Formats: sequence, structure tokens, C-alpha cells
Amino acid sequence: MKVFFTGNSPYARRAVLAARVSGLAVDEIDVAPLDAADNPLKGKGPGVKVPGFETDTGAYFCETLLITNYLNEKSGGKLFPSDMAAADAAREVEGIGSLLLDSLFIRSQQLNRLSEDERSPSLIAKEAERANRCYDSLEKALGGKPAGLDAGAIAVVCALGYADWRLPDDNWRNGRSGLAKWFEAMHENKDVEATKPVF
Repeated sequence: MKVFFTGNSPYARRAVLAARVSGLAVDEIDVAPLDAADNPLKGKGPGVKVPGFETDTGAYFCETLLITNYLNEKSGGKLFPSDMAAADAAREVEGIGSLLLDSLFIRSQQLNRLSEDERSPSLIAKEAERANRCYDSLEKALGGKPAGLDAGAIAVVCALGYADWRLPDDNWRNGRSGLAKWFEAMHENKDVEATKPVF
């Protein structure tokens, strides 16, 4: 199996961390820059984006949640707690982390890739409000909780790391000391630390 990534993609970071937590034999292949004429992803499907994942049967997946769910199933459930209630809580957190990351990505594209006259102030405001609701929900869900690496934690770590890199003015730690301590503790994991964005 192979996971294709680029260094600072938070979506690819999720797939890489999921592959490592799964304990499966997965080759990690850096395909930066994506616009290179000889990029190997151009022969893998229409998306030419990361993450990408190739199974041992030759199937190719290009969606983060599909990849993490496949790795969880293939590993016998290693990406979620064995206790049903804890697993459901992790899935709830994973959903919030996914929502947050998508919201941050939309706003980052608006603010960092578009000229001022191309931006949508109403969309930026809408996504900023959504991100703040996610931060608050994560403070309630994870503040005071021990650091542990499951699919939910992976989604949140990657989203918060992306916020630090692309939207530092969110100051998501402000008033959310429990989430901030959880995030700091998560980086004691060598794989979380090794895959964080390079500012």
C-alpha cells in the first residue's frame, strides 16, 4: 500500500498519521510539487491532489475520510477505541475536526490566494463564525482529556495545526486553555511532531 502526500497539506497529514497509527505496511510517497509535469498522481486518477492512497489490489482513493476509514477497517479497528461509547465520541470529534479543517481551508483560500476584489466578505465572515463554533466545541470535547492518537484526535490536530499556519489571527487558544494543553500534549507523539506544518 502507498500513501501519497505533500509536506504541508493538512488533509494529507491526516492520511499519513492514520497510516502510521494503523500499523500497516504503507509506503509514504512525497509527490510535491503537484504541478510538476511528471507528477506520478497524473496517472492515478482525475484529481491530481493529495492525499492519494493505493491499495495492494491497485485501487486508488483520493478522499481523506475514505482513506482513513479503509485503514481503520484494514487494521482491525486500530484508528478508534474498542469501547463503543469512546469510539462514538472519537467519531464525533473527527466530524468536528473535519468541519473545522474544511472551514479553515475555504477561508485560507479566500484570504491567501485571492486578491482583495475577488474575495467574498460574507463567506469569510460565515466561515470565521463556523470555525469559532468548532473551536468552542473542541474545547468542551477535548479540554482536560488525555492525549491519545485516534482518528478523531488526528483530524483535530491537523486542523489546529493548519489554523496556526494559515490563520494565526484566529488565536484559537484564547479562552480555550484545555484545548491548548491537549494540543501541546499531542505533540509529544513523535509522528504528530514530525508531520506538523513548516511555517
